[in-house]
Amino acid sequence: MTATTPTVVKVTAQLRWYTPCPQPNGLQATEEGMWVIDQQDHPLMAMLLDWETGKEIRSFPTETNHSSGITVAPNGNIWVASTYPPTMLFEYAPDGTELRRLPTPGATEKAGGHGLEWIDGKLWVTVPPSATTYQVDPQDGRILKQFPAPGKRPHGVGWDGKHLWVTETSMRTFTAYTLDGEVARVLELEAGPAEGPEPHGMTYWKGQSSGSTGTRGQLWYCDAATRAVCTVDIPEE
Repeated sequence: MTATTPTVVKVTAQLRWYTPCPQPNGLQATEEGMWVIDQQDHPLMAMLLDWETGKEIRSFPTETNHSSGITVAPNGNIWVASTYPPTMLFEYAPDGTELRRLPTPGATEKAGGHGLEWIDGKLWVTVPPSATTYQVDPQDGRILKQFPAPGKRPHGVGWDGKHLWVTETSMRTFTAYTLDGEVARVLELEAGPAEGPEPHGMTYWKGQSSGSTGTRGQLWYCDAATRAVCTVDIPEE
């Protein structure tokens, strides 16, 4: 059976706002607002930001180090990936109380997880040291499934209800996977100054597009170097 070459679609990004934290590195869209995890301040802050303005609604400090991923479970608890030691997956109550830590699959002594996503009761994490995306049991951290992530710098992840999107920062791409690891399509940021900053943290949102027609939601992403939060409309297949 011959593998099908995935479709690559050139896309442009729209700047939305800049985060109040100095180095945003992970995003999670919710009805209440956009959760952001910073990677520079000490302690590192998890912030809920306003959709329209990017202004802080509330925040809490974490015990994580150089964090690169954040997601919210159905029960409202916030999960954060600590990329530098301790390279663990942290679970926090909505008020910021630390509940527990799980080991990060594929981590080394020096580096661990990046993007996080919650899908159907399971936790997904993309880990650059192993260049792999993992599905883990949130109760005990067991690896349930895994498949190769794109490139050498996979970062943010986002679930649109059909595909798990994974960013690759250096290649400036957003790759859509089935949950069995098959590549469905690839979005690539246009070259040039108008395409938007580098994609680091990323999340999916079903909200209104930024003006294009024939879209099926948006990928929101942040750039740790500039504090920019941008959107890319997902074209219809």
